[in-house]
Amino acid sequence: MIFDNYLSYKNKVILSVICSGVWIYFRTSECYNLVPRHHIFPVIFVMLWCYLNYIEPLFLPIGLLILFIYPKIYKSKT
Repeated sequence: MIFDNYLSYKNKVILSVICSGVWIYFRTSECYNLVPRHHIFPVIFVMLWCYLNYIEPLFLPIGLLILFIYPKIYKSKT
């Protein structure tokens, strides 16, 4: 799907695991504030993200990048 011509499925999984480890290591409390508790939209979003990750492993780093960039964009607007 994404970068199929350049990366094997195994390499995509390894890249996703490395990206998740880096994100977990450097995360801040703002990362948790992005996913509020007891709201249906974040639940559906995370469920869709998990499903897409099973289809295409590179959805994990893409989603983590969005979680990293979103607070920076949001802060600049306020």
